[in-house]
Amino acid sequence: MGRRGPLLTPFVIAPEAPWHTLRDLLADIVRQQVAAFRERKSEVAWLRVLTQADLEAGQETGRIVSGELLPDPRVPDAEEAVAVALRAFADGLYFVFVNDVQVEDLDQPIGEVRTVLFVRLTPLAGG
Repeated sequence: MGRRGPLLTPFVIAPEAPWHTLRDLLADIVRQQVAAFRERKSEVAWLRVLTQADLEAGQETGRIVSGELLPDPRVPDAEEAVAVALRAFADGLYFVFVNDVQVEDLDQPIGEVRTVLFVRLTPLAGG
């Protein structure tokens, strides 16, 4: 059996402004991810030819995508997405670890950031 890569691919983010608190970090990450999503979405409008690497990557993940059949015209609003992410943290829907230390408050100072880990929490059903 072949070795599979990590479940999640790490990504590198460069601060657009200094990160003093978790709030700053989350807002910056969300804004950059919304911008990246918008860019990917605009690429879908062009005819895309799949390369051999695209096919192999799709086989690994179990999904080969050559473009959307009906492009979605909606465009996310970055500031609304930031507000949703901050509210979700405040509501306890995910934990954030900065440099392997859990950050429990949006306004908690975070110091120099080397790694960030998000842990999405799933409520258990039952009694």
